Amino acid sequence: MSQKRKSSIGDLDFEDLDFQYCYSVKELELINNYLRVNPNFEIINRKLISISYTPIAIEAVVHEIARQLGNWNVETNKDGLGIVTTSNGGYDFRDTNLQKIQAPDVAFTPEDTYLSLDEKQLWSFEGQPFTPIFIVKVANIKNSEVEKEVNNKIKKDYFAHGTSVKLGWLIDPIDRNIWVYKRDKNGSPYRRRQPWEDLDAGDILPDFTLELEMINDIIDKDSASDDDKEEEEEDDDDDEGKKRRKRIDDDDDEGKKRRKKVKKNEAECPYCDLEINTASKMAKHIKKMHVK
Repeated sequence: MSQKRKSSIGDLDFEDLDFQYCYSVKELELINNYLRVNPNFEIINRKLISISYTPIAIEAVVHEIARQLGNWNVETNKDGLGIVTTSNGGYDFRDTNLQKIQAPDVAFTPEDTYLSLDEKQLWSFEGQPFTPIFIVKVANIKNSEVEKEVNNKIKKDYFAHGTSVKLGWLIDPIDRNIWVYKRDKNGSPYRRRQPWEDLDAGDILPDFTLELEMINDIIDKDSASDDDKEEEEEDDDDDEGKKRRKRIDDDDDEGKKRRKKVKKNEAECPYCDLEINTASKMAKHIKKMHVK
């Protein structure tokens, strides 16, 4: 177990951060400012938790979901706009007195909540905690262990007692699986599997439907690349076949040239039309066959 070390704000060593140490809120803000070029950390119980980067295809799916949600936000909420955030938008999902700052891949906070926030809540994590009403997690659920980990994160963190989250989507674009998370009448989270088709957010986000066509285009780029490779191989085969046929044609042309050349050197006997290719043979032929 790591021992707590005495450290004032001026004593922070950014090159030797202790992920097991419980930093103060002020220290965490300084660390966050220092790591702003690499913000892939969450704060849970005043500890820094490293978050791995995501592959570009996963991030492309996240961006597409955020884009559609943003368009819906502008087009349908004419009386006021909510706030759409992505994986850099942190919220305090605490269920105790300790901070638990995490950033869903996509989240939506209604306008009335946003307008009620004070300066500390808007510009720091020092104010009263608040959370979005809708979250999305995009992940490659490659095995049961990963599924359990992500499921626990959504249920125990995002849907923790006291948070405002009412709807959550877990989307696995690789295996094309969707899980929808909601609360029962007692406020406890539950989930159900959804077919891989357009997703309706229901009364939580009225009239918002996530259309999967663009997401499918992102996913299908891999298979399209494979198809392109196969087509290239087929083209290579065709090219090779053309080359072989060209060689055969060249051989035929060469043969024709040779035959033409031979034929060009031959001459017909003036008496019997026999083709003879040398003058001496021609003389012998005429003397033998035609001179009496």
